[in-house]
Amino acid sequence: MRPKVDPIENAPGQDSFSDVVTNLVAVLIIMVTVVGVRAKDALLDAAPASANSTAEQAPDVKAAQAAFAGVQADIHQLSKTISNQDIEIAYRREERDRIQLLVAAVKEALAERRGKLNDSQQSQFDAQRNLIAARSELGELERASAVLQDSEPPTAVIEHLPTPMAKTVFGKELHFRLKDGRLSYVPWDELVEQLKQEAPHKIWRLKEESEFTETLGPVQGFWMQYTLKRTEHTTPTKVGVSVQTRVELDRFVLVPVTEEAGEPLDAALGDGSEFQSILAQHRPAETTITVWVYPDSYGQFRTIKQALYGKGYLTASRPLPAGHPIGGSPNGTRSAAE
Repeated sequence: MRPKVDPIENAPGQDSFSDVVTNLVAVLIIMVTVVGVRAKDALLDAAPASANSTAEQAPDVKAAQAAFAGVQADIHQLSKTISNQDIEIAYRREERDRIQLLVAAVKEALAERRGKLNDSQQSQFDAQRNLIAARSELGELERASAVLQDSEPPTAVIEHLPTPMAKTVFGKELHFRLKDGRLSYVPWDELVEQLKQEAPHKIWRLKEESEFTETLGPVQGFWMQYTLKRTEHTTPTKVGVSVQTRVELDRFVLVPVTEEAGEPLDAALGDGSEFQSILAQHRPAETTITVWVYPDSYGQFRTIKQALYGKGYLTASRPLPAGHPIGGSPNGTRSAAE
């Protein structure tokens, strides 16, 4: 419980002000003493060492006399300032005495008024007085709080996304291309599935060639250019060396039908876009979004990542040099999602 506070007793006094003024007067007196000593030293230094050197030292004597005159003027000014301070101190003391007499008279009047009340009225009187004191203290606290808020420097807010340990993607993976601020769906799985169906029908070409490149598609705005090659593997056996001929996928690249493919990023992140429609077909807990990003759109990738994070999707980025197509090979690496 807070102690009772008497606003009259807490009225500001003049003692601290008097102390400050008294200290100021003391400092002025010390300054006068120091100036006097320095003036004396200056006169002694300027005094002639002998009667023969009087003429030679005349300029120094004049300079010392001028300095002494300046010191005297400073002393008179300090004396005047001290006199003014004495007058101010006397006035403030008289003002303090009047305030103390007024406070004593008010306290006596309040005590007399309270003495005429019964117990119930006295309790109500005390409660009202405490309420006034509490409101006064609250006002002081609010003013102090306002001063602190005005002096507090603005807070810089830095947005960040949680970045957990990246993990290799093995589940469902959707691919998108971000270039020139446009986001387009890359039909990776669809083209790979078509490659699996078409490649067996093209193997005959490897009878005469060690490798060949074919194109299939387009599928949803992308062509696939793939290269198959013939390799030979030797295996030592008891009866000699066995030579096995294999057909392997060397590499493939995905080329857009047009560089204007996809949607502007703002439109893609809005409702009803193709991007939102594709996402709606896949559960966030089971799907990773891989974005192939070109240098002109690195800054916009963060916007996509933030939007996907809000929907619960893990995101993987695949930075590409300018002019380099999306592609893969059996020796490539899997995406790492965050």
